[in-house]
Amino acid sequence: MTSPANVGTFVVPGTAILKNDDDSLGRGVVEARDGIVATVVGTLNREDGVLYVEQKTDPIREIEIGDVVIGEVNRINAKTAEIKILHVEGKPVRTLPATHLFADIFVAKIVDKFMPSPGDAMKKRDLIRAKIEQLSPMLRAECRSHSDLGIIRAICPACGDNLVTSSSEPDVNVVCERCDYVGFRALSNGFGHGYLIPEDSTITKLNRDGERWSDASMAFISKDGERPYLSPLSDHRRGSVHSTPKDVAKFLGGLQQGGGRGGGRGGGGQRPRREMHAAKCTMCGTDTKLPFEPTPGIPARCSPCKEKVDNGDASKEELAAEREVLNKARESAKETMGMKLFIGGLPYSTTEEQLTELFVAHGELKEVHIAKDKETGNSKGFAFVTYKSYKEGEAAIEALKGTKIDGRKLTIQESKPKGGRDRGGRGGGRRQNDRGKGRRDRR
Repeated sequence: MTSPANVGTFVVPGTAILKNDDDSLGRGVVEARDGIVATVVGTLNREDGVLYVEQKTDPIREIEIGDVVIGEVNRINAKTAEIKILHVEGKPVRTLPATHLFADIFVAKIVDKFMPSPGDAMKKRDLIRAKIEQLSPMLRAECRSHSDLGIIRAICPACGDNLVTSSSEPDVNVVCERCDYVGFRALSNGFGHGYLIPEDSTITKLNRDGERWSDASMAFISKDGERPYLSPLSDHRRGSVHSTPKDVAKFLGGLQQGGGRGGGRGGGGQRPRREMHAAKCTMCGTDTKLPFEPTPGIPARCSPCKEKVDNGDASKEELAAEREVLNKARESAKETMGMKLFIGGLPYSTTEEQLTELFVAHGELKEVHIAKDKETGNSKGFAFVTYKSYKEGEAAIEALKGTKIDGRKLTIQESKPKGGRDRGGRGGGRRQNDRGKGRRDRR
C-alpha cells in the first residue's frame, strides 16, 4: 500500500495525505471515508497550520471584453450572425465554458458600409476574427473597429474551393477560381494570410468602407426585415451568378423563374415593392408602417424601438409597459381571434376527419391540421385545432381533458406564439421579424 503524501509531494485527486493532529484542511484537501485525500492536481503545502494543495492546472479560460477571437460563422439571422468561437488570441488553448462557445455579431458591427443583413457580408463556414464587446446577457462581438478584424478565410459556397480577393468588379471582392462564384465579404487585412498579418496588407480597402452599393447591386442585397435566404447575395448555397430557386421566385411573384436576366448577377430580376401596413408601435405608441400585418398581442415596433431592443438598450420599464399594452390587446382580441389548440400524443394513424369529429362537438372550428413530415408525409404525432370562439376553445380543453384515442392519452392545451413571453433584448426583436416572415413558412 502506498504511504500517505507529505508536504512537498506532488498529488493528484484521490492521493492519501498525511495530516498532523492540529492541521486544518484547506483548498484541495478533504476528509474522506478512508482518510484525508487530495481533490486536485498540485503540490501539498502547509501554511499556518492549514494543509492545502497548491494547484498546478490552469484555471478555466473565460472570455473577457476586448478579447480577439477566431470563430466560424455558424448561423445567419435577419440582423445578427452567430459565430462559434474556436480560439482566443493570446490565451492558452483551453476548453471554453458552455456560456462562451458562441457570440453574436450585430449587422451594424460588421463593416462600415450599408448592410441590411449579415448574410450580405459573410456566409456560413467562413472563418472570422472578431473582438468581444459584451459579455452579458450574451456574448457579442464586432469586426469593424480595426482593419485586422473581419473574414480571414472563406470557401466557395458552390464548389468548396478557397475564395481569393478581387477588385475587378464593383461590389465584388472575392471570387472562386474554379467556378463562376463571385461575392462580397467583410474582409480582414489577414484574409488568406493565417495568424500572422503582414504590416503592409491593405486588403480591407476592397470592402469599400463608406461607399454606396451600385444601383445594380441594390436590387439583389437583402431588404430590411426579410429572411437572409431571399437575397441571392445572402444565400450560403449559391453566389450572385446563380439563378434564384423556383420556390423563392414563385413566392416573390415578380421574379422571372429560372434567372430573369440571363443568369447574370442575382439571376432573378427586380423585386416588387413589399406591402406596408399601418400600425402603432407597441413600445412607444407612435404611428409607423410595418412589412407585415400586425397581430394583437404580438410586438409591432417602429424602427428606433426595434433597434433599441435588438441592441439590448431597452429599459425594464419600457419592456414592462409594452407587456401591459400587449396583454391588454391580447385580452381584447381573444374572442374575435378564437383559440388555437395544440394536440399532442396523437396516434400516427389518426386522421384530420377523426379529429374534426372529436372537436366540432364543442364549437365551430376554423381549421384542423395534423403536422406531417415533409419527406414521407407521415404524421408527426401532434396537431393544431383552431376554434372561432375563444370561450369555446376553453370549454373544449376542459371537456376533453383526459381523452384517449387508441389507448393514448391526448395532450390538449392552448397553442402559444413562437418564442413564448417577450424577453426584451434578443427574443423581442427576433419575434417581431419572424412574425411577418414566419407566417409564410407556416403555411
